[in-house]
Amino acid sequence: MFSLLRLLLVIPRFLGRLLWNVIWSFVQLVMVIFLLWWGMTWYVNNSTSELANQLSNLMSNVSLFFRLDKGNLNESLQNLATDFYANQEGTRWSSNQAKVYITSSQPELVSAYQTALANWNATGVFTFQLVETPEQADIVAGDAAEVNSQAAGLAETKMNSLTNRIVAAKVTLNTYYLLNSDYGYDFERLVNTAEHELGHAIGLAHNDTDVSVMQSSGSYYGIQEVDVTKVRELYAQ
Repeated sequence: MFSLLRLLLVIPRFLGRLLWNVIWSFVQLVMVIFLLWWGMTWYVNNSTSELANQLSNLMSNVSLFFRLDKGNLNESLQNLATDFYANQEGTRWSSNQAKVYITSSQPELVSAYQTALANWNATGVFTFQLVETPEQADIVAGDAAEVNSQAAGLAETKMNSLTNRIVAAKVTLNTYYLLNSDYGYDFERLVNTAEHELGHAIGLAHNDTDVSVMQSSGSYYGIQEVDVTKVRELYAQ
């Protein structure tokens, strides 16, 4: 009888200890996963190595698996923003030309930038000149694996507030989306994205009214006549 009572007392203690061990092990696992994810995020955002690019793609796939319902995947990809950009009306360079230095180490993005620059030059309304050092450049064109961004690219401009003239610009293509096959960016869309960001760098705002390279999402269109007209009008001021 005494042994039975002891057994009845021991069982709850054993189950309680077992439950605590399971909970604590789970907490430790979550902490380790969080630290690993934070470490990888920091690494891909601060390195241009091939390993960083591979980790970026891996993290993108994991994020897609947990964040997106498969039935809504296509809609989510179609609505991916090209970037988030706002500028003051009439902001432009002092003349319709600028020097560009490409810092990207990704061959696909370098080719996309070069093609986009050539396409803008072919319009005749703005001239980009490639230079060999960033110190010579007005615009620096690079890339980054922006895991926490919802945009495929970014354009940042520095301007003189007194003259409303751009004095420097930085263009960034987001490898987290652009080099991940799950997002469907072929070379044409890479070029369209580069053209879009360069459009911001010369003073163009988003245009969701027309078929335009400056549409705020999708990167489905290259430079259109409406874009050429807007640049011509901007630099005629």
